[in-house]
Amino acid sequence: MPDIPQALANRLREEGDRVIEFFKHLTRDQWGVIVYPQKSDWSMHHLLAHFVSSEIGRKELILNVYNDGKGAPTDFEIDHFNKQEVEKFSAESNDDLLNWFSQERAELIEQVSGMSPQDLNRIGNDPYLGEVVLLEMIRLTYRHLQIHLRDARQFL
Repeated sequence: MPDIPQALANRLREEGDRVIEFFKHLTRDQWGVIVYPQKSDWSMHHLLAHFVSSEIGRKELILNVYNDGKGAPTDFEIDHFNKQEVEKFSAESNDDLLNWFSQERAELIEQVSGMSPQDLNRIGNDPYLGEVVLLEMIRLTYRHLQIHLRDARQFL
């Protein structure tokens, strides 16, 4: 039987490495490219700020559910939260954001590695998925970034 927590941790590591490589290879001009021109004014820098914010929030959410919490409040407004967080984290430099993302991802990998398969069945509220098992929350953590990177590549 596969070690599911370790497989998730490995996937988080792989996807985290992809994120870092993507941003490390942007040129100075590419950092200013707008990613979602119809919906926001997020540049690549703002997207990285969103990744840091998301990583911190997802880690807190996962730990909350792992420790028998309920997850996100049912009235949590994800779009409002994202807007505020991106504004806050955008003040940081690209290098600082990359380092911060790397640190947060490493901490999440360590936490997921220490979970048991039974832990992955704990249920909590995810602000995007609703009531789900911890396994799905962890999967969304890396899938969310995959979607954004796919979108970002279209504008380069």
